[in-house]
Amino acid sequence: MTPRQARIVLCSFLLLAAGVVINALYFQSKPASIASRAIVERTPARVEPERARKTSDPPQSTRSKAPSSEERPARVGRLKPDAAVVDVAPAAPEGEADPQTIRAVQREIKQRGYGPLVADGVMRLAARAAIMAYEHDQKLPLTGEASEALLKRILLGASAAAADLQGVSKAQSRHAESIIRSVQQWLAALGYQPGRADGRMGEDTVRALREFEMDKGLVPKGRISAEIVVRLTEALQPPKTASGR
Repeated sequence: MTPRQARIVLCSFLLLAAGVVINALYFQSKPASIASRAIVERTPARVEPERARKTSDPPQSTRSKAPSSEERPARVGRLKPDAAVVDVAPAAPEGEADPQTIRAVQREIKQRGYGPLVADGVMRLAARAAIMAYEHDQKLPLTGEASEALLKRILLGASAAAADLQGVSKAQSRHAESIIRSVQQWLAALGYQPGRADGRMGEDTVRALREFEMDKGLVPKGRISAEIVVRLTEALQPPKTASGR
């Protein structure tokens, strides 16, 4: 091959290679770029619904958590009364007066000879028994409770005729029933046969009280009093021996 022919072949080869490169760069890249742009344009369309779903999910989670946040104050509200009860002192029983009135009743009852009471505003067994003795003498229902009405009656000296005779010697409070029941049990333990310990002042209980009073050198009145309670508790104590002195 002559040098001229070789140059012609080389130029032809270079032109062919250039044509292939131009075709690959300009004519074949446009469809690919169009397809890639289409894919890119379609991809946000998928991402946006997912993004919308993600943004819409938090309200659902907040809605699901909302009842639990509402339940927590309710549980605290149920616990508050329980906590308050622990801190506050117990309220006085129903029908009981304030400490000032109780002290006044104790003082007036003591001055009228119903027992050596301490006017401290605290309702002990002896104070309730003394009030029951006063109520018995005044033909009143037995309550063993200090109240404004009782203090008014003591101070004004209301006559027995104004009392409700149907309720005489009948316990009308849980305090009176408890004291009567205790006295009945004590009398039974000492052998006085007061009948069943039912918290009622029946004939057997009155008779047993009279017998006990006579044995102790007291005027037989057949009623519960502070002195009776003291004498019964003393009688139930075991006798002291020489070694125990």
